[in-house]
Amino acid sequence: MYDQREKAQRDYEWALSGAREEGREEGRKAAVAETVRMLEELAGEPLSPFEDLVTQALSSLEMRGSQLQRQLRDRQV
Repeated sequence: MYDQREKAQRDYEWALSGAREEGREEGRKAAVAETVRMLEELAGEPLSPFEDLVTQALSSLEMRGSQLQRQLRDRQV
């Protein structure tokens, strides 16, 4: 019975840890999506719908943000 309780506690902590990490990931994606929208606005491009951006992979959002930053820097030179 003790082992079952220990296993249940570990399972609960593991699930809680996973949920926290998922929340952090969603928060990072939302922040990067907002940055992408701001950069699109500064570049004079049509704004991507926020809902579409947050469904993309974080790496894709970061790459889009980098492209827009590069575009803005090149435009200022």
